[in-house]
Amino acid sequence: MYKIGCNWSEALFDLVTTKQVNIDYIKTGAFGEFDKYFDTMRSLRPVLLHGLGHYERAGMKNIDIVDFKRANRLIAECGSPHYGLHLAITNADMSPSMSEEDIPKRMFEHIQVFKKNLTVPLLLENIPEAPQEKVLYDHYPYSGPEQISRIINDNDVDMILDITHAKIVTIHRGWNIHDYLRALPLERVREIHVNGSGHDENGFPDDPHNAMGGEDYALLDWVLKYTNPNIISLEYNGTPSEPPEVISENLLIQLKRLSQL
Repeated sequence: MYKIGCNWSEALFDLVTTKQVNIDYIKTGAFGEFDKYFDTMRSLRPVLLHGLGHYERAGMKNIDIVDFKRANRLIAECGSPHYGLHLAITNADMSPSMSEEDIPKRMFEHIQVFKKNLTVPLLLENIPEAPQEKVLYDHYPYSGPEQISRIINDNDVDMILDITHAKIVTIHRGWNIHDYLRALPLERVREIHVNGSGHDENGFPDDPHNAMGGEDYALLDWVLKYTNPNIISLEYNGTPSEPPEVISENLLIQLKRLSQL
């Protein structure tokens, strides 16, 4: 049976402290208001640490900025069972002389650095691919199932499967979502990220971390037939247009439904 994690929010705090929902982990990154809320989060549950504030990724050229001493201290303080890293490379990470074959070599070198220096297992997370993502994050397209499988298997690491990210890739590429997912190394999935997908202002697939809908639960149910995750994490803490009472109600519905799958 998997455990349940959820993105930090004040609405989540209220639901947990009033025992309306039960979760196993609070998910957050060590940036933004992390220090402000850390004691509160940690008093409730262990914390799934997801990022240190540098948008860490497998192909980052400035890996020297990663403070592994701080990372391991936070991992210990959080009680985080693993550390997630995006399986991504940006255009800015690449030099003019880099070839397609140089990309997995760069990723291999840096993933091994993370593995060697972290005190917990490293998991790699698939990323989305869409016009909006290229603008926001400068992603170089590296989301093919054969690319992901090669990196996961060659580095002997397990995976965070973000279902919405996978859905965005397949819509953008015109692929079948089930075929795409089955081509991934699903036997290595240790954590699954879920939320509701959406579209940007131009109508392109986007990842605004909306509340889950029927299609999202159905796809998760299908994925669980082929995976055996330790944790399912709900990446929802409300959207800017939602009032607090709507966020709270959405969290209550989603977390209860996830616990019943």
